[in-house]
Amino acid sequence: MQKALWRFVSRLIGHWMFGPAPDWNRVRARVGASTAFARAPRGVAVTAGRLGGVPVETLTPRAAPANAAVLYLHGSGYVIGNSSMVRPLTGALAAAMGTTVHSLDYRLAPEHPYPAPIEDTVAAYRALLAQGIPAERIAVVGDSAGGGLALDLAMRLRDEDQPQPAILGLICPVLDLSASSSAFHCDPSREPLLNPPLMAQFMDAYLPGVPEQERHARSPLYRDITGLAPIVMHSAGDDLLAGDAREFAALAAKVAAPLRHREFPHLWHVFHVLPMRVAREAVDDLATMLSDRLFGHHLGHRTGR
Repeated sequence: MQKALWRFVSRLIGHWMFGPAPDWNRVRARVGASTAFARAPRGVAVTAGRLGGVPVETLTPRAAPANAAVLYLHGSGYVIGNSSMVRPLTGALAAAMGTTVHSLDYRLAPEHPYPAPIEDTVAAYRALLAQGIPAERIAVVGDSAGGGLALDLAMRLRDEDQPQPAILGLICPVLDLSASSSAFHCDPSREPLLNPPLMAQFMDAYLPGVPEQERHARSPLYRDITGLAPIVMHSAGDDLLAGDAREFAALAAKVAAPLRHREFPHLWHVFHVLPMRVAREAVDDLATMLSDRLFGHHLGHRTGR
């Protein structure tokens, strides 16, 4: 019953926000207005600042260790979204892990297309290292487009022989930037937020004028994923991107890349942000995996959202 209600609400939100031909500035204004008063759990302090020159919202639970951090990368197609939009998720993750979460407001397309969001992500990660936080105490987590950015960061670090974070957390990640994505080859009727035309508009804004062959080559799903940090990935069975996640998990198994994949059946894109019991359970599951990698044990507490 709870899932059915929130699926219905999510569908209404999707129609209200985007419409058939979205104006990105108007969509951003709607997102900002609807999420401006989103709260983190009690005991998690929220402050605004900059990290590597990039705007960031920092969520700090009581007694958070100074030598550990989560770098969080929000989704929404590289085009919209902000740190307040995901505050219910990032705040819950900070509380569950007992660890500071830095939620990055990277530059957005179409004003700042590829590779601007990746450059901002790299700058923020290097700033954490410059603060004295060791790479083995940094988790990089992203939802949707942010999940793709987390992989882009790890690949950039590997190629430049820079230290990998301890772990990558991917929530319903964007893995295929091309027309080969499962988003364009599946039944979209159960996904309340995304639809194939919207996904195409996201990709055209992020990769304007980039031919299909190059979009394919830039997609994490078709790149070398060896030598990256261990990955924990959540996907949702009704999500348009679920097929890409399954294919990515198969690729990881084929090349022996360390990846734990959990698919949540009958759920939709980034359901983690919603006030549902299954969302709380998913955040706690992710928090446990991240904490075990950072600390060898679980520091935080259950979210209680």
